[in-house]
Amino acid sequence: MQTILNSLPAQEGVRLIKPGEGKPFDLGPVHFQWKVRGEDSAHAYTMFELHLAPGGGVDLHSHASPESFYVLEGQMTFFRVTNGTQEAFVCGPGSTIVIPPNALHALFNKSAAGCRLLDVSTVSHQHFFDAVQAADRNESFASLEAKAAGARLSEIARKNEMYLAPYDVHTQKETE
Repeated sequence: MQTILNSLPAQEGVRLIKPGEGKPFDLGPVHFQWKVRGEDSAHAYTMFELHLAPGGGVDLHSHASPESFYVLEGQMTFFRVTNGTQEAFVCGPGSTIVIPPNALHALFNKSAAGCRLLDVSTVSHQHFFDAVQAADRNESFASLEAKAAGARLSEIARKNEMYLAPYDVHTQKETE
């Protein structure tokens, strides 16, 4: 075995990210914690934990990159819109949702308890979230009227190959 270990080239930098570790960031009431950023994976993928309180969620959107969610704890309702038809999936711990490129999707914690998800995606997600954080540091989204904050967020999304759909999955109606 020692001969094999001495002859195989090894990449340095293997590290452990323990529970609770990782760079935190928030987007409104949604709490994230980076586990793997692009620079950690040779820009191949990103991974973050997503913490949603009861009622919290992410509105309908799409993006050019694929994404996968794994439910760590709690219960999450995922929505998809295909050919004008909305569907919902209630997912518990151990469930995986695979989102192909450009698929319209949303997710909400409709339960009475918190929910934790693991998200694996591409570096384009990181670029979007980093741009949102930078914009928020420059001028807090919380200080803006809802319509202005939404327009600002939509512009950042557009620049990062994302589309924020003006549609409410709860009422199944278009929004302003």
